[in-house]
Amino acid sequence: MSNSHCIHCQHIVKGTCRICPMCGGSMKQEIENENRQCPRCKEPLVVFQFNHYQLDKCTSCEGLWLEPDKFKVLTSEFDVYRDEKSEPNFLRKPTPKAEGYLPCACCDKLMSRKNFKAISGVIIDSCISCGIWLDKGELIQIRSFIASGGLDRSQDRQLDKHSQQIQALDDRLSDVELMEKMLNKFSLKRIFFRGF
Repeated sequence: MSNSHCIHCQHIVKGTCRICPMCGGSMKQEIENENRQCPRCKEPLVVFQFNHYQLDKCTSCEGLWLEPDKFKVLTSEFDVYRDEKSEPNFLRKPTPKAEGYLPCACCDKLMSRKNFKAISGVIIDSCISCGIWLDKGELIQIRSFIASGGLDRSQDRQLDKHSQQIQALDDRLSDVELMEKMLNKFSLKRIFFRGF
């Protein structure tokens, strides 16, 4: 069974846990199996240097394995804008054909698939506790999406979606208020006992 330890207070929990029960800080899972395999080729992953970070790379398909904290840093606006090699001309590629779910490189559980920031067109495979698998060229494509202002467009899209939901809720509340007024004005007691 794997352990999780708190980054802040160093508390250790047996099992996987994302939030420390002692201080509420982020937990990091201790990986028992350091020998990671490519989810696609089943080849052992080798260490690869990318922007001062050591990542795991498959020599066959050239996919990358990133731990959650490294993925968070490498896909942050601060790191992307600071990098002179970032390409701000993002061209969205067609969404790849649907395929089966890949096993995690660490724990061998099936990973979930999602479109990075919902509008990038880059489908990433992620294990909630272990990390992210990116196919060949997807890290560069994500960084190009960020350099072209993609995170701002994604946030604008989310704000539009939330404002539409708020407007729909407001319309429903207006309907409920109107119904309450009608029921209070034309109560059944008033109608039935009006003549007495």
